[in-house]
Amino acid sequence: MRISTLLSLAGLATAAPVPEPEAAPVLGIAPTGQGFFGAGQIRTLWNQGDHANLGCLTNTGLWTTDERKCGTFVAKQLTAGNSVTTFQLLTAVGPCSIYGAKFYCDKNADAFPFGLWPWPNSIPGVDSLRAGQYGLMATFGNNPPSKEEGPQEIHFVTYRETGKYVWLTWAPLRGGPILTPIEIE
Repeated sequence: MRISTLLSLAGLATAAPVPEPEAAPVLGIAPTGQGFFGAGQIRTLWNQGDHANLGCLTNTGLWTTDERKCGTFVAKQLTAGNSVTTFQLLTAVGPCSIYGAKFYCDKNADAFPFGLWPWPNSIPGVDSLRAGQYGLMATFGNNPPSKEEGPQEIHFVTYRETGKYVWLTWAPLRGGPILTPIEIE
């Protein structure tokens, strides 16, 4: 599925055909007020210390440190302004949701109305994803997962996990008026 198709599904249709990219997208973490809009990657930033970039999520919502497996997400804004900002996330495999405490994306998922973390104990100057009162995430494997073990399921922390806990942040795809168009698997 092409990113232009996903944009149309997300209500962000373009008037002209989307050209193929000439170079790889340039990624940077979106500052507060500019996250979770249009097309981007979901990046995992450590919740302590230097807030190191510890990987990304795949199109199915798994945490990986293998940059080749990073997914492309489309954020469709539901509310903004004086209200709490909410949005839905979509990938080539389907909408993203929460099941129990697990984040996932699947063709059978009901799109979840995610929001932005409103409290000051996340990463200063960066929008972080939340679902209800939860936002900090981890896996039951290594945190972050090693390339050797492959992508891992990510969920809201229970504080029984070992390793580094992460916030989910937004790295917009840049280069065009809204995004750098890329082919999605």
